[in-house]
Amino acid sequence: MKEKILLLLLYFLPFSGSLMAQVSISISKNTDMNFGTIAVSSGGGTVLLPASGSRTPSGGLILPSFTGTVSAAQFTVTGEPGYSYAITLPIADFILYESGAGPATMVVNAFTSTPSATGTLTGGPETVLVGATLNVGASQAAALYTNAAGFEVIVNYN
Repeated sequence: MKEKILLLLLYFLPFSGSLMAQVSISISKNTDMNFGTIAVSSGGGTVLLPASGSRTPSGGLILPSFTGTVSAAQFTVTGEPGYSYAITLPIADFILYESGAGPATMVVNAFTSTPSATGTLTGGPETVLVGATLNVGASQAAALYTNAAGFEVIVNYN
């Protein structure tokens, strides 16, 4: 009878445990996307800024010899070697707003990245480059266009 009571008492004794969490992957921004200086000559058009960073105009746009700062967005992905990750880019239009007095806007869309959709960490940080297309109107006001909110790039590990 004593054995049964002893067993029941041990069953109700509290046990302590440990809690742990490990973040296996992270992303940080290094460089903002910048389309540089653009001139409208006749009608609107687009400026393609691929992840490689070399821009291409179309329509009535000119890229002046003074380019200003031109850069694809750059992010660093870090984590455990061998982990693969998926990249999610904006799918909706992203709006740039004229700084200063005017209400003018431009649309940025067709985001692309290198790597394009997935990557694998191979023993060190990986660089993700993001480009897009800038849509410029025929009578676009000369100004600096920005969006302080920024766009979102999501990296999920697999």
